[in-house]
Amino acid sequence: MEIVENKKMRKSIRVDIAKMILPIMMANILEMLVGLVSMALIGNLGFIAIGAMGLSTRVRGIVWAIYKGIAIGAQVVIAQALGRKDHVRIREASRQTLVSIFIVSIAFSISMWAFPESWLQIFGAKDALLKVGSEILKIVACGLPFLGLVIVISGAMQGKGDAITPLIISGVMNVLNLVFGIILVNGLLGMPRLGLKGAAYAMVLGQFWAAVLGIVLALKKSGILYGLNYKNIFKFSKDILKSVYRTGIPSALESLFWQMSSILLIRAILTYGDDVYAAYQLGLQAESIAYMPAAGFGIAATAYVGRFIGAEDMDSARNYFREITWGVLLISILGGGILILLPSALLGVMTSDANLIQIAIIYMIICGFAQIPQNLAGVMGGALRGAGYTKIPMYTAAIGLYGVRVPMALLSAYVFDFSVNMVFLAIGLDMAIRLILSSFFYYKIDIYNNPKHV
Repeated sequence: MEIVENKKMRKSIRVDIAKMILPIMMANILEMLVGLVSMALIGNLGFIAIGAMGLSTRVRGIVWAIYKGIAIGAQVVIAQALGRKDHVRIREASRQTLVSIFIVSIAFSISMWAFPESWLQIFGAKDALLKVGSEILKIVACGLPFLGLVIVISGAMQGKGDAITPLIISGVMNVLNLVFGIILVNGLLGMPRLGLKGAAYAMVLGQFWAAVLGIVLALKKSGILYGLNYKNIFKFSKDILKSVYRTGIPSALESLFWQMSSILLIRAILTYGDDVYAAYQLGLQAESIAYMPAAGFGIAATAYVGRFIGAEDMDSARNYFREITWGVLLISILGGGILILLPSALLGVMTSDANLIQIAIIYMIICGFAQIPQNLAGVMGGALRGAGYTKIPMYTAAIGLYGVRVPMALLSAYVFDFSVNMVFLAIGLDMAIRLILSSFFYYKIDIYNNPKHV
């Protein structure tokens, strides 16, 4: 009888996890596919166009890192509040995070629009790449406030256990990005042929309409802003903001560490030539076919561990984490296998340049082998965040990036003059180190007996 009950319990847990993960996976896969098609739209415009869009996206990624970190802070606070059935705290945490992020994002937009060259020079851009990239970044900057709203709304909804609404919002954003991109890049339906600028405008338009939809859905009865008092929309609570930002800032710093390391990595890769950098961008986009489906497992770990810790149901927290770990392992094996076995086919979808494909193949294979350690570390980091330990994933990221990836890449490019493949190898080694560190901290802390309530 006990065996039967255990099977029923595991089945129920897997169904719950699937309800959370599948919508996230679908959103990520859609984003990946749109990214592939978008890259294909500009893939034959030349490596300067590919590089300019890549650099603009990297600059946007700095701000995205802040958005994402604070969204994780809101997600943890909301997940634990859900476990305690504190619906007022859920609404207030959502409102205050959204308003504060929108205000901050306007400042970022103005800065990037006014000084695009300064932002791009952080990554070492110069000459034609700097000129084209500056024009694109000015357009991309206009979408930052809307992107911030989308990310925070999605994170807050996921913390509440709703993965369908973020799927809808993300789906609208990506589909509109694709549709507008096809029209504006190629000059269809009577519109002028805008080329690379058309792809940037399409991105902003998709973000705007997704933000509008997100606010509308958040205000509905099941939404995170239901019952909102419009008179108090700009009223802030020290307790809630402190909880969100104290929890979210380490995650934001973790993402910023990633973005800052990418600056150094890109500078190193650019020493090998603009064509090598373009190949790296193509490889990053193709790699998303493995990473995107697995990313939802880390989010699920944060949401479920946070919820059950908030409810002080530690047995459920353990059981959910165990099932999430098995799921991400299977997905990682599948995704990694695709990268290892079919790199040329994936890259060929985005470009017909044989030289770029040849350069990117090694990167793809290394990333294929790195999928298991990368994604397992992500799930452990998600569980630690849900338990309130958001600093630990930040520490492991810092050690992996600045103890392994960055030093190895810089030495390879500037000191020993090694092949760019050694720079790619540094990325794989970074992921292996993170898994070791994440495992150590997860078992050492014992989050189920020593949780942090936020």
